[in-house]
Amino acid sequence: MGNNDQNAIRRHPNTESNPSCSGDCGSGPAMTARRSAMRTRSGRVLRFGEVTLPASKSESNRALMIAAYGGFAPDLQNLSDSHDTKVLSDALESIDSKLRSAPRGNDMLTKASLIDISDCGTAARFMTTYLACHEGEWLLTGTERMKQRPMKSLVDSLRELGADIQYVENEGCLPLRIIGKPISGGKVQIDMHQSSQFASSLLLAAPMWLKGLEMELIGELTSLPYLEMTLAMMRHFGAEVERKGKTISVKPKPYQSNSFVVEADWSAASYWYEMAALSEECEIRLRGLSMSSLQGDVVIVDWMKQLGVGSFVEKDAIVLRKIPFEKQPLYFDFAAHPDLYPTLAATCAGLNVDATFTGLDNLSLKESNRVEAMQTELVKLGHSPLCFAAHNDHRIVMALAPLALLCGSVSFDHPEVVEKSYPRFWEDCTFLSKSF
Repeated sequence: MGNNDQNAIRRHPNTESNPSCSGDCGSGPAMTARRSAMRTRSGRVLRFGEVTLPASKSESNRALMIAAYGGFAPDLQNLSDSHDTKVLSDALESIDSKLRSAPRGNDMLTKASLIDISDCGTAARFMTTYLACHEGEWLLTGTERMKQRPMKSLVDSLRELGADIQYVENEGCLPLRIIGKPISGGKVQIDMHQSSQFASSLLLAAPMWLKGLEMELIGELTSLPYLEMTLAMMRHFGAEVERKGKTISVKPKPYQSNSFVVEADWSAASYWYEMAALSEECEIRLRGLSMSSLQGDVVIVDWMKQLGVGSFVEKDAIVLRKIPFEKQPLYFDFAAHPDLYPTLAATCAGLNVDATFTGLDNLSLKESNRVEAMQTELVKLGHSPLCFAAHNDHRIVMALAPLALLCGSVSFDHPEVVEKSYPRFWEDCTFLSKSF
């Protein structure tokens, strides 16, 4: 669907009689081979003390890259323990070890060093630039799904800057064979249409380049808040960077070591907002969040207000409570906030609220095709018991789980996919979940 296309979603009572799983039922996620399942049980009143949300993996991953480029040990508080951040951290440690132990000169190029980033899109994009400007021969690869996700725009821009990168299998995708060498920087264009991570990948490296970088953003500026997060964090570590419209200039001024406190994750908070919306009464205290967050998904505060959830700042927490709302057709644009789509789709379906969704272009390029996955699962509403397929996608599972507040017993074929961004999700939501 294009950004101008509209997708109306409401709660659909299902007339089919077969409640069995569909989608990727029976095929586990790349992060683990174990077979497991989770059921949820109903309840409509949430009196929850406090929730310590996971740290933002977006901030954590950028901070790790900045420290790696700057050549200093990261002084980070509240680093994410997500699967994505662990994969990126392990990759950086592996590269550093290989660089320190490798012989100098042409002997470095006798055998490619394998860097496997599993199913982590951020790591794939950030590692491509990092490897391109670190001497050696590298083979960057990932899961079969990761091999389908786009890389071409980033590779094209790196080649313009002199990088030596070849596709090993399919044009525009992993795996990549990269001959790392010094990159001096200069001028480049980058297409933002498919992912802001392409631009962030180049920008994070730019302060270390002799000529710095002048970048022109072309195409639709999707997920712009993530790019703004990159720029803000670069400045925090001493980079001189300026954005004027679609032009970003980075001066050749190396990063300086600085401490950084990673915020709690607003994307993770969205699932608690959904639980609040689906509850008859609630009081949920979310810790570690800031209303002036670098994270664009703080917009969930305003969006969920339209669905009956108020956000009240009390000391060091944001307290969610029910507020009056009038059920009426709503409109949400996900171009800048793609991770919130599953949450809003499930919430509107659960509340039987008509909603028009736009900005859905890039949702087919995530861990799953999220539009198709949510449509496939939401038509099951009305089944008893409900069996949802995970589609190998953490956000699909966490968005569907709160529907247990309405539907009673809900099961997932692979609940463990939440490890990708929120490893303690089921522990925090024991009132929803029960292993079997």
